[in-house]
Amino acid sequence: MPKLLHTILVAIPLAFTTPAAFARAFPVSVDHAYGTTTIQAAPQRVVTWGWGTQDAVLALGVVPVGIPSMTYGGDGEGLLAWTRAAIEQSGQPMPEILGDGAGTPNFEAIAALDPDVIIAVYSGITEAEYARLSQIAPTVVFPEIRWTASWQDVVRLTGEALGKPGEAAQLIADTEQFIADEVAKYPAIAGKTVINFVDSGEGSISIRKAIDPRTKLLLSFGLLPAPELDNSDPAAFNYLLSYENLASLDADILVAFMDSSEAFFAQPFAARAPQVEKGALVLVDGASTTMAVGGAVTPLSLRWALPDLVSAVGAAAEAAEKP
Repeated sequence: MPKLLHTILVAIPLAFTTPAAFARAFPVSVDHAYGTTTIQAAPQRVVTWGWGTQDAVLALGVVPVGIPSMTYGGDGEGLLAWTRAAIEQSGQPMPEILGDGAGTPNFEAIAALDPDVIIAVYSGITEAEYARLSQIAPTVVFPEIRWTASWQDVVRLTGEALGKPGEAAQLIADTEQFIADEVAKYPAIAGKTVINFVDSGEGSISIRKAIDPRTKLLLSFGLLPAPELDNSDPAAFNYLLSYENLASLDADILVAFMDSSEAFFAQPFAARAPQVEKGALVLVDGASTTMAVGGAVTPLSLRWALPDLVSAVGAAAEAAEKP
């Protein structure tokens, strides 16, 4: 079965200058789930929160003064490999590390950095937290629902906040073309149905629904979402399914993110799944790779890990065609 173990860091194109044709005059207003945020002048001191927004800021040529740590997949300082590479490539000072981006914002530490703007597009910021952050600096969050912003949403809203909508649009277009070029190498992918899940560790798997940005990435390959077995909460990005029902999942391909995949799929309830028997299963192992394509997905992380993921999905798609 296709398996992703590690990847090799590749060169990451960054834009550390702003072409005048791309720049937008300030003030700018950015619409998001909690209202409209107006930013009076081009931000010089940017703080990010949640997952992945720091990569969008870096890719658009700005080094934040404060970023969250990544407790899963990060190095000793909580930095993901591609994020560290981008900061080092910039030649600018290392940002202040503000704590786990999946948790409650460190309001005091953020305020101490005197930011011009706080950007938290792929995050779980509550409305109360947003109100408190907005007292520190203009704050931009997700378009609609917490933790469901796609990487394109992150880049687009970040570009608007920085006054770089043109550069953001170009970054999205370039990244989407990069994805399309990789997927074109594996024509069997088109039209296959997929289920994306993780092991919850409590007798069930957590299935990521089509609104989850990690599943959106897979669907951008030309895959189709398999029928959802539980849509009782349309705003939820996942639902739980007991182990014994794994074999009944109706999908051509399974994509699983977990650290102990071989042991998991050796268990009888998993081994008898038709996708496992055919080899139509993609196993994504390792914290860094999991975060790159199944966690904090960004233009930087995709340059780091996408080719391996697409290759594995292509092999699984070919296996799914076996009788």
